[in-house]
Amino acid sequence: MSVHADVMRIAINDRSAELRDQLRERLRDRLARAAQLRCTEHGQPVVEVTIHGRENGWFDSRWTTCCAALERQATSIVKDRC
Repeated sequence: MSVHADVMRIAINDRSAELRDQLRERLRDRLARAAQLRCTEHGQPVVEVTIHGRENGWFDSRWTTCCAALERQATSIVKDRC
C-alpha cells in the first residue's frame, strides 16, 4: 500500500546558490498559497513548479498541473517578478 502526499514539489534554478536562496525566500508565501490550490473540476492539487531565475527579480515558471485552468490560477498567484 502506498500513500500519496499532496505536496507540491518546488525547484528553483538560478545562476548562484545565493540568488536561488533569495528567490526562494521572496516567493515563499506565494508558493505556499499556490500549493494549497485544488482544481475545481478534477480535485487535484498543483504537482510541481520549476522556477528559472533571470535578472532584476524576473523569473520564468513551468507548472505541472492536471489542467490549464489550475495552471492559470497558480501563475496568477506567483506572477513573473518578485
